[in-house]
Amino acid sequence: MSPNFVTDLVGQNGILVDKVVDEFVEWRDQLVDTRDNRARIFSLHLEPTIQCQLRCGYCFENGIDRGKGMTEEVFLQSIEWLDKYFVEHPEVEVLRLIFFGGEPLLRKDIVRKSLSAYSELAKRHRLEYITEIITNGELLTEDVAQLFSGYNWKRVQITLDGPREVHDARRHGEAGRPTFDNIWRNVLMLARTNYVPAIDIRLSMDKSNAGDIPRLLEFMAAAGIQDKIRLSIGFIESSMYIAIKGLEEKWQAKYALHIWEIARNLDFKIPDEYASGPLCVAQAKHSAVLQPDGNLQKCFCTSGQNEHAFGSVFSDTVDYTRDVRYENWKRLDQCIEEKCAYLPICGGGCTYHAVVEHGKTTEAFAQRHCKKTLLADMNEGLLRLSY
Repeated sequence: MSPNFVTDLVGQNGILVDKVVDEFVEWRDQLVDTRDNRARIFSLHLEPTIQCQLRCGYCFENGIDRGKGMTEEVFLQSIEWLDKYFVEHPEVEVLRLIFFGGEPLLRKDIVRKSLSAYSELAKRHRLEYITEIITNGELLTEDVAQLFSGYNWKRVQITLDGPREVHDARRHGEAGRPTFDNIWRNVLMLARTNYVPAIDIRLSMDKSNAGDIPRLLEFMAAAGIQDKIRLSIGFIESSMYIAIKGLEEKWQAKYALHIWEIARNLDFKIPDEYASGPLCVAQAKHSAVLQPDGNLQKCFCTSGQNEHAFGSVFSDTVDYTRDVRYENWKRLDQCIEEKCAYLPICGGGCTYHAVVEHGKTTEAFAQRHCKKTLLADMNEGLLRLSY
């Protein structure tokens, strides 16, 4: 054994830590410091509308006032507001524009103008410009894909709930109108072209459709597009207005790992780890969700709920896009007291779901949303599947 063995472990490799150091408190302090002083990306979720042509029963936006779409006045003011923000924050190096809704492509006029206007804004401030869209996929036709491809299009997310009959029973249009075939046609178009590097397919899952997801994977694999698909699993949970019976973490992990095993065997790429943090876009220093009415929020899960607004494009932003409710680091205290090994990949869990779980009050922002069991089971299972 090398005489420098212990020194190597303590120093360069950092495996051993001095017993007087509280790793958990140090980690929290480094997290907050990184968030406050090293933020270089501005993430803007732009909502041209909160309206949607689908009628999904579990949608977290059900129960909100979906209001009217974005006006020309709000659109133009958003450019002016962000222009001023970049002047005041020269540390920002990247503008990440994510279209969200509702269904953003119901307002293609705003989408088209935004892609161009924000591109020009990024050029003026010498920023890297990245575009993304989260869409149900039904309106994402080739002309739309061609439009996006001219603006450094990096990501598209489309949700499927199962094979045709399952998906159409859950994610249908008005009066039960089927949507699967329209969406799948557009997925195939994207997979067989080079408009976007890959398609993120989100598999929404609860107990009623978990057994059907493998058939969807087999259907997709038969198209031979595994190399263009990135899969993720979205467990359906309660929202501010929709109460859904919670899924046990053991059940979530068991069925998710079953799906990942099938996906791997069908030559889809599967994740090698599962994380729920430590920071989300709502906690990022430079981030905002632009509502159709011009109000600004931090979390897209609170769309249409103006009590969660921290400002507006019609008013000056004080310091940065700050909502102190999402900076309540006391939510980490219990994790630190427990010396939870999953803290670096969790960070106390989702703030939004903590608020839903703990009474939807301002005080609830200080609570964590612990998913320790899910993190443990998922990561052990993924490790076994991957290696």
